[in-house]
Amino acid sequence: MKGEQLFKHIISGQMEGSLGDALRNGLEKASKVYERVIEYRNERYNHPKHVQWVAVPVISIGNITVGGTGKTPMVRYVCETLDTAHHNVSVLSRGYKADNNKKPIIVSRQGTVDVSSFISGDEAWLLAKTLPNANVIIGSKRVESAKIAVDELQSDVLVLDDGFQHRALGREADIVLIDASHPFGYGAVLPRGLLREPLENLKRATYIVLTKTNQIDPEQLKILREDIHALAPLVPVAETIHQTVGFQTMEEWSHNGSIHGISDYDGTPLLAISGIGQPSSFISNLKSYGFTVQDMMSFGDHHDYSEEDVVKLWERCFKTGIQGIITTEKDAVKLSQVRAIRDLQIPVYVLVIGIAFTKGEEDFKSYVLQIAKGK
Repeated sequence: MKGEQLFKHIISGQMEGSLGDALRNGLEKASKVYERVIEYRNERYNHPKHVQWVAVPVISIGNITVGGTGKTPMVRYVCETLDTAHHNVSVLSRGYKADNNKKPIIVSRQGTVDVSSFISGDEAWLLAKTLPNANVIIGSKRVESAKIAVDELQSDVLVLDDGFQHRALGREADIVLIDASHPFGYGAVLPRGLLREPLENLKRATYIVLTKTNQIDPEQLKILREDIHALAPLVPVAETIHQTVGFQTMEEWSHNGSIHGISDYDGTPLLAISGIGQPSSFISNLKSYGFTVQDMMSFGDHHDYSEEDVVKLWERCFKTGIQGIITTEKDAVKLSQVRAIRDLQIPVYVLVIGIAFTKGEEDFKSYVLQIAKGK
């Protein structure tokens, strides 16, 4: 069992017996220390003198748990909404796993990508690739990135990617995503659970968006709504699902080629591979769309694929007789850079995912556009 899987095995309570109890008790003590640090940090940023503002509206999109809640599709959706209203948008990303994010780096200008994914990190590069009219900037100091976006790129609205906990930059909107299938990170902050800060801090949000709501039953969704209302009674809530747009070959994906619908899929049994926070969500999307998933391989979140990994994929396909591989867009960023993937002699497909609102879309869009106008 890999490190990330073992960690979740422990905190979820699946590891039973005295060893599991002892490990969870130790993690509980560490969580209390972490929680005190978070409380101190939040108290500091509650004072206006510690927050820096820029001359244009800032919309933060973030979450309260570690793992995949759907930030990338939501950042796309918000940017596309702003683009239709003719705003000049810059996305500010930390640049997770970037080569060096200590100083701001402009990843793309109006959709023209200037750096490789090794420099920018996979998430920021993917956003740059898929947002034809936006700018993307990485940097751990988002205030510095914001100044570049306004002064050099003349942006009139900024989207702060993964910004709920990054409070140094002032924002007019704090949109918080909650994965309906794994909403509250086992009810504890890191490292005992997956919460990045206590749930009571959801009151700081200005909008909450539930994602993947089709992956739980209606009664569970009703209870989740009630729990969120109890935690943040004044915050509006919208609901979304992750919706498959289609699929591309790796070559088509690399060059922004055509996206195929399920009618173009020939029924070939596939090996599904992913290195994301919630691989079960990926499998669910594949099956709901009509793909035949014969086998799967899960790697750690933000996994850096190697030549050796590609050999393992080939060996798995050879042993099982599987004739095709399918992966996520985030994984495609890293896989496309591995030389061996081009010599695999097995078709590799990329699943393209979008976000679709099932409740509250018009109110949410109106809210985003009002914020962008400074209202």
